[in-house]
Amino acid sequence: MPVKAAADRALVRDVLDAKPQAWDRLVQRSADSIWTACRLLTGDDAEARTAFAEVIAGLRADGFRRLRPYDGSSRIETFVALVTRELLAERLMRLFQPGCGDAGWTAFERVFGPDITRIIARRLPGAEREDLRRDAYQEICLAVIADDYRRLKAYRGTGSFTGFVLQMVDRLLIDFIRRALPRRPAADPTPLPEWDDIRSPEPSAEAALVEREDERLLALAVDVLRHAAEALSETERLYLHIALGSGEAIPAREVARLMRRPVEEVYKLKQRVMTRLRDSLEKNPTVKLWRASV
Repeated sequence: MPVKAAADRALVRDVLDAKPQAWDRLVQRSADSIWTACRLLTGDDAEARTAFAEVIAGLRADGFRRLRPYDGSSRIETFVALVTRELLAERLMRLFQPGCGDAGWTAFERVFGPDITRIIARRLPGAEREDLRRDAYQEICLAVIADDYRRLKAYRGTGSFTGFVLQMVDRLLIDFIRRALPRRPAADPTPLPEWDDIRSPEPSAEAALVEREDERLLALAVDVLRHAAEALSETERLYLHIALGSGEAIPAREVARLMRRPVEEVYKLKQRVMTRLRDSLEKNPTVKLWRASV
């Protein structure tokens, strides 16, 4: 088991054993993801604070019962984020009660809109299917809203609410694909997969959350690198542009020829640039978080 996973499991064991400061350490590590989920659902800081308190109480309930299944297969922050979604499910469903107007749908789309888009993109890849993906999103939304949210209200609290929603969305998407493209024409330049592939199961809710979080953290890490490069001198930026601008590494002698500088100077320039970039990346908390996730 990776060192990070072992450390996370040890932290959860300490929480379950009520060791001093263990709960505080877990909350410190998870607070940002819990707050993000609460703010996303409520769309309001005051409501988010109330939801945050409810989630904390839910995590502590029954001797931290919801933390017991943690097995170290994902980072503890990701696991807590998934549990948070489940704890917020009841609050979300209350927004679909009479008198709440469009609050329920607004919250649902804020929370699950990215998931719907991701599932559609996986089933219908390719730039040429952009219009079809938009139609699919609209069709799924209409199906969820239909009959006063009948499909959502079918959830009875058994199993994962997130998993229930993702499975519902995937089934609606497959129905849409079958109606939109019931047969694969022989001359279709962008054929759909065989139906055996289309019926392949969607990744688990935890795997989907891990994927989304990793993509977000990687994008942030790349942004950190871009800002670090902007802090270089003009000569250093020129070296970086020539050496890596084509997407492939260029030999130092070729860089020296293009920069019209001695190759020895280019070697020193490379060392200086890479050291500065490496230092910027290693000191940045975003990059540390991303590295811990891969």
